[in-house]
Amino acid sequence: MNTVEEIAGMDPNVKVRMQDACDRISKGIPISPEERKAAAARIDEMREANAKRLGIQNVAVDLVRQSRDSQ
Repeated sequence: MNTVEEIAGMDPNVKVRMQDACDRISKGIPISPEERKAAAARIDEMREANAKRLGIQNVAVDLVRQSRDSQ
């Protein structure tokens, strides 16, 4: 499998965790319930931080309307 060696701006720790997750998925190793809960908590924290920083984003709604109106 080919992997990207360097991604500009990506935290090296995140890169290691992503590669580990991809390796586990490719080998069929299941994710434990504790890992799922921890990941969900991190996702919620990131979502809240982005909402505080950027505000609520309605990009998907605008794209659906644009797609519908262009037909």
